[in-house]
Parts: sequence; C-alpha cells; structure tokens
Amino acid sequence: MVTTGLVILADWLVSQLPWIRDRQRRWDRDPTRDWHAHVRRARRAAPKTLREAQLVPPTWRRTRSFHNLFPHLHGKPLHPLQTSLAQSLRPLVANGPGLLLITAPPGEGKTESALFAERIMGPAAGTKSLAFLLPTMATTDAMWARVRAYARANCRTPPPVTLLHAMAWLDAEYTPDQLTTVTSSPDVVAEWLRGRHRGFLAGIAVGTWDQAALAVLPHRFMALRWLGLSGKTVIIDEVHAYDAHGHALTLRLLEWLGALGVPVVLLSATVTGDTAAALVHAYRRGAGHHDTPPINPSYPGWTYTDHATGTITTSPTLGSNRAHTLTVDTITCTHTHNPDHARGRARAILDLLTPLQQIGAGAALVICNTVADAQATRDLLDTAWASHTDRALVRILHARMPARQRAAITRRLQRWTGPHGKRPHQPFVVVTTQVAEQSLDVDFDLVISDLAPFALLLQRAGRGHRHPRSDRPVWAKTPRLAVLIPVGQLPPPAWGDVYPASVLRRTRDLLTTLNDQPINVPGDVQRLVDQVYGPEFAGADDTARLADDAQRTATAHLTAIGAPATVRDLHPLTNTAEHPDQITTRLGADSVRVLPTYLTPDGHHWLHPTHYTPRTALPDRINPEDRGTIRRLMQATIPINSQWLTGRDPTTHIPETWSNIPGLRDLILLPHYVTRTAIGPYRAAGKAISLDPQNGLVRR
Repeated sequence: MVTTGLVILADWLVSQLPWIRDRQRRWDRDPTRDWHAHVRRARRAAPKTLREAQLVPPTWRRTRSFHNLFPHLHGKPLHPLQTSLAQSLRPLVANGPGLLLITAPPGEGKTESALFAERIMGPAAGTKSLAFLLPTMATTDAMWARVRAYARANCRTPPPVTLLHAMAWLDAEYTPDQLTTVTSSPDVVAEWLRGRHRGFLAGIAVGTWDQAALAVLPHRFMALRWLGLSGKTVIIDEVHAYDAHGHALTLRLLEWLGALGVPVVLLSATVTGDTAAALVHAYRRGAGHHDTPPINPSYPGWTYTDHATGTITTSPTLGSNRAHTLTVDTITCTHTHNPDHARGRARAILDLLTPLQQIGAGAALVICNTVADAQATRDLLDTAWASHTDRALVRILHARMPARQRAAITRRLQRWTGPHGKRPHQPFVVVTTQVAEQSLDVDFDLVISDLAPFALLLQRAGRGHRHPRSDRPVWAKTPRLAVLIPVGQLPPPAWGDVYPASVLRRTRDLLTTLNDQPINVPGDVQRLVDQVYGPEFAGADDTARLADDAQRTATAHLTAIGAPATVRDLHPLTNTAEHPDQITTRLGADSVRVLPTYLTPDGHHWLHPTHYTPRTALPDRINPEDRGTIRRLMQATIPINSQWLTGRDPTTHIPETWSNIPGLRDLILLPHYVTRTAIGPYRAAGKAISLDPQNGLVRR
C-alpha cells in the first residue's frame, strides 16, 4: 500500500512541466545521449524538487526536557501526568514504535503531553513527522494554530503545517489570497501541497479525524494517505467522541497503523474501560499480537503498548493539580419554554440564573441538546430580562450560524472567558449547544446543562471553573453543574434521536444514586463513567441501543477495507468509482451547506436583506482564482440537514457558472422572499426556514 502511494507521488512530481522541461533541456545539451548520465542528473535534481513541493520532513531541535519544548510552561509546575511521562516514557520506547493511551480530565495538559510523547516516540521509531487528528473543524482550527506555534518554537526551520478539513481554505491565515508555487515564508503551505489527497504528505498535518478515516475506506487514492500516515507519529484527540460507526473505523485505522509500525498517541477525557481495551487491542492485533490481556486504564494516567513485544505498561493512578469536588444539582422539570409553568424547564433556568441577575456579577453557560432549544432559551432570557436596566448580556452560539458570525462570537467569548480573558463589566450568559463540549477553552462560574450522557456532562462541567480567577462572584465560589432532567419520555420528542434513550436513562439513574454527594474530579470519574455502561443500570431499552450500535458497526465493516493481515490483493481497495468527497460526506451527518439570499420580485438574489449594491449582489460569474470572493461567500454559508430541503424549487439553484468552483459548486441557495413590507422565509418539507440576525437559522 505504501509503495503504491510512493509510485503515485513520484509520478505526480515528475509529471510537472518544470521537471520535464529541465530534463529535456539537459538531455539536449548532452552530446553523448547517455541514459545513465540522465538518471544521475535526475537524482541530483530530486532533492530540490522535494523541497519545492515541501515534502522534506521537519528538522527538530534536540528535546532536553518538557519545559524546553513549551516556552509558555517556563516557571510553572508540570501536571503529575506530564511529570510521569517525562520520567517513564523514554525507557519504554527502546524497542521502537508503540501506542500510548492518555486518559485525564480537561485541563490536565493532555495536548502538551501528546506532543512531548511524539518527540520521544517518533525518533525511537525512526519518524520525524506528525499528524494530529481531532473530532471537529472548530477544535482542528484551534489546534492548527497551537501546533504551528509549537513547530516554530522547536524546529530549526519553521515547517509548513497543513490544515485538513473541508473548510480549511476559509481560514485567511492558512490560505492567503495570493499563493505561489514556492513561497517566501517556509511555513506557508504552498499550492502544490494543498492539492487533493496530498495534505498528509506534509511533515506536520493537523486535520479532522475523517481525513484519516478515509484511509480505511476504498477509493482510488487511499494509498497516498497511507504513504503520508506511515512516516508520522499519529495523535488522535478525544478518541472516545465517535459513534459505533466511527469507533469501528477507528479500530480498523489503528489496526493498519499497528501493521505499519506507526507510533500512535490516543487522548481521552472520558473513555470507558471497554473502549480503551478495544483501541489498544486493535493496534496490538495489527502488530501481530492476537492475545487479549486485560486493560485497566488508570485515571488520570497512561497506558503504553510496545509494538514489538505487545507488552502493556500502565501507570499508577496519578494525582492532579486541579483536583476538586464538583457539585451536581439535578432539577426534574417538564420540557417546556413557558416561564409560567412552575415546574418547567424555562422557570428552572430563570431560577438558577437569579443570583447572577440580582447581584449583577458572574458568567453562566447554558448548554442545550438542540439548536431549537438554544434559540428558545435565548429568546426566554431576552424577554424575561427586557425590563431590567442593568440586564445581563446574553449571547448564543451554535453550529447553525453563518460561518463568519460563529467565528466572531467564538473569538469574543474566548476574549471574555479564555485563559487570559478579560470579562465585560456586565454579567453575561452564553447559550450554546454541543459545540461547547470540545470546541471552546472557556471558563464560566456556573454551567447549566440539559440531560446528556454522563461522559458528556463531565465534559460540559469542565467549562466551569476551568482557569484560576480571583473575581468569582460570591454565589459561585466552587464548581457547580446543574442538570435539567425532563420528566416522562427520554429523550423528549423535541430532542429527536440526539442521544440514545438508554444512555440518558442510565445517566439519570446514576445521578439519582449520587444522593446529592459531590463528585471528586478526577478520583471518581473513571468509576462513574464505567458504571453508566455497567450491568447495574441495565434495562429493556438497552436492546435498541445495542442493536443500533451493531448495525452501525456492521455498516463500517461492510464499507471499510479488510484487516491488513487479510489483504492479498490491492485491487479491491481501490476498485471503486465513488468520489472521495462522497465518502467523506457519509462519515458525518447527512448535511448540505446553504447560502442565505434575499430574492426580490425581479428575480435577483442579494446577500443583504435591504442594501442592494454591486457588492451585495449574488455574483453570477466568479473567477476560480478569486479567493477573496469565494471566501466571502463561503463565510456566509450554514450547514443544515439535507432532508430540510426535500422538494426544493429552482430558486435554490446556484448560478451555472459556479459548477467548476470547488466549495461553491456544492452550495444550495436559501432564498428569503422580499416584498415591500416584509421578508418571508423559505418553505420546504412543511416548515419555514429563515435567518435570524441573533439566533441564526431558525426552522419552524
């Protein structure tokens, strides 16, 4: 597989016109027409071509200590996890590659621990390159900036760091408007390396998990992904964050990485013992070890698996500089947004936020399970506090917002609540959805959450009291999570199938058994996470969840390539006419991107509801090289469920001239019908869809 990728890469490199012209010119100058001399000249020219394509691995400075790698840690004590790895990891990698599983709650320095481990494990395995994989585009964008700064500080020459996800080119810092084949700055990714299927060939790559999962799905150019991954240390963050389908693909990915002898680091805040064992054994199986010794991960702690011998070493349970008790308040309420309902969800939220509003100090995070609930909650607070002269600020953040608006709100919240954030003078409340579980490094005084699987509740609780502050309000001196538990059916009809009913019930039953006792973090975390999936909370509704998981797993096994030990022929791995973009789409939700427009009676689409100027007109023709215009349009797009537009009409069709422009060619217009007196929504599948300036895309 790797050899196939190498042949493809070599073919692409020597098919470039500059290479061909240079070889032809030098051949014409050689009167001897000596083929051996031709080969020698080509070999001498190859390193320059590799440098111009940015395919030279990074040159790292010598790693002397943990603090040496991370200047921002100078003068600060290491977390016990970091100290343990600094003391114990080097002797364990003597045999070459291996797999390191790190389990610790948020804020324990897992990212720095993974990068430190790569500097130990990579050289031991003979690899100099790095791939960092994350579950979402938002976390990937943030990690790209961190890894790029890390590489600048630790490489002799700043290397290019590729950003790999479907919307990466929207990042103006990553994709400047003007790119040349050879850039003046060595860490700017040049045009050639940005080509399709080439991102993992860079010495350092940061991408979403699905970019690596494509390597275990059959398509024509999968071998290039294995060529890129095979020479790297692969770090997978939040390895617990995938459904049964994604978990099965991750296991197959680890099996192949094990077969190729690739060093791997896995990070998780809330992995169950069974999931940890499956991950470790998949890698060991690829490495040729088919026994399944028990895996008992420590928390916080780490488990190292030696590739050559299969030996498993687990650290003792480590201490924590951030150990604390988490108070969990459970409020049973009817799922309604009517504040007059005495035992309703709306009244519960208003009561929980009363101290913030009365005292006029503090910050609260309200995490909802659906965008519709988040929008209704923001409207609730806006209405309830409308008459207050010193009312709290209310902001909303979710995935169904234009990309530009979501990025701006995220930056503002991180300025307010990040590690060095400066809060506004007013109290404020942020209403959000699951994007807060992984995407935001924020710190609030109180976290309110709808009922969710226990592991996710812990992730959400980690957004409270995340950083040390001296200005906590008197009503929030200790970490607190308030969980809103709906009465009756789980999940409530309004939530749809966002989480399996049995996991919600198991979480509710576990919270009930706590009897208002606080949770010791991290001491109680692993036991409680495992308990949610243990036999003590088993019920009839587990059957449906297990059946659904089995179906998703079977689908993954049906579509994925075989285990490396079973592959005898490369043809089935690439014998498909399916486009990789179609495969990538299936890895996530069945979603499409819409571009909201405003359709006037004369049939013209505009990008602004009232201002009609050449800049706000929907462009009919766009130069494919005009990155500024393309980026401006894409930053106004919103991802939605494709089923929302069932039966859509021709007004949603993009201009025909966009069909050759990547990104734009897949968009769907979402027209709002403009009249003299009103702006009407677009109607499809029996619902009205419209863009609200505060709430984002609303569907009623």
